[in-house]
Amino acid sequence: MTVDKLALADLNFAEMCRGISRNVGGRVLEVDGLVMWSGAHPSPALINGLIRTRDTRPPADEIFDLADRWFAEVGHMYSVHVRVGKDDDLEAAARERGLKRMLDLPVMVYEGPLPDFTVPDGYTIAPVTDAAGVRDVEEAVAVPFDMPEEVASVLSRPEAVLSPFTGAVVARDRDGRPVAAAWTMVSHGVAGIGLVGTLEHARGRGLGAAVTWAVMRAGYEMGATRAALQASPMGHPVYLRMGFRDVGSYRIFADTAGH
Repeated sequence: MTVDKLALADLNFAEMCRGISRNVGGRVLEVDGLVMWSGAHPSPALINGLIRTRDTRPPADEIFDLADRWFAEVGHMYSVHVRVGKDDDLEAAARERGLKRMLDLPVMVYEGPLPDFTVPDGYTIAPVTDAAGVRDVEEAVAVPFDMPEEVASVLSRPEAVLSPFTGAVVARDRDGRPVAAAWTMVSHGVAGIGLVGTLEHARGRGLGAAVTWAVMRAGYEMGATRAALQASPMGHPVYLRMGFRDVGSYRIFADTAGH
């Protein structure tokens, strides 16, 4: 049987958003393959959004009617994660409604056993187990991601990052300062990788790949047999060298007007 790698990545991403929202007291609504999540802040960036995990269901007009009502209940804007090539009707409706196109992100999957890897000299990589470690994750990734303060404030909460079937690692320099981090959530046999970032002064040393391998190992230890992520332009060539392969892409639109 052929495995639909993109479908598994979609389901894992939906679980990530679902889990983070629930863990910080947000809301989740699921209707016939549509997943919508609403966090603790009205920003459409990551913490309020929707994705459709079934092709053409529900129809685009129904999705937007429902999303407008549901997010309006709490006064939040939202993002729409369009699966390029699968959600043409959803993309057309987003453009027609004047939603702002934010960015395109390749969806990449890694399959197979994990190789041995080395930690660059002068650094250590350790799992995150407490609130202090979560703050280190936020410190290491907020600037590289140009993360809005409201998003960083949510992701710096331990309950958002440390929950069942999640794991995180932090790389620190000789002085114990966090310089890179990565996070994973395991579902559907997939270790979904996110929050991979390296501070600018520590780049070019292989830390991004090292924390990614380390957090993938944590995901495999929780039962994953493959890994998936959405790649930034900076990260994409790194992940290709690691053995990840493109399986699709997301085009993200944002309702910044509060339709």
